[in-house]
Amino acid sequence: MENEMLIPVILAGIFTLLAVVGVATKKGLYVRMGYFLFGGMVMTFNLLGMLSGEGGALEIISIGMFACQTILMYPVVPDEVNFSDEAVKTLALRLSATVLLINSTAVWLVLAAEDLPQILAVFHGILAVIMLMRIAMIAKGGVTKT
Repeated sequence: MENEMLIPVILAGIFTLLAVVGVATKKGLYVRMGYFLFGGMVMTFNLLGMLSGEGGALEIISIGMFACQTILMYPVVPDEVNFSDEAVKTLALRLSATVLLINSTAVWLVLAAEDLPQILAVFHGILAVIMLMRIAMIAKGGVTKT
């Protein structure tokens, strides 16, 4: 791994771990915070790459994708969300599917780019699986709070 990727990889691991801890402890705030910080970190380091003149199409795509994730996963939400309401359930499914697609696409992008550390694909894969689990829980009716 190149030295310039060391800090982003460590931060990505920490933010992924934060999301996993949130799932394990059933604390939605930690999950959303992990996704939010992960997306913000990806945007920041890709913007820095663009400003240094090393950026290309991959960086532009990543900035756009993870700007969406950062906006969607803003960690502060109302305390009580009624998942028995069909409109709320549909919106939660759409939001979760969008974040799933962002991270699934990121897995493919990392694996396709030869100059990126492959461990990043694992982090994106974990985040994608968490959203897949959330979609299954929402569809089954097992989600009672955010």
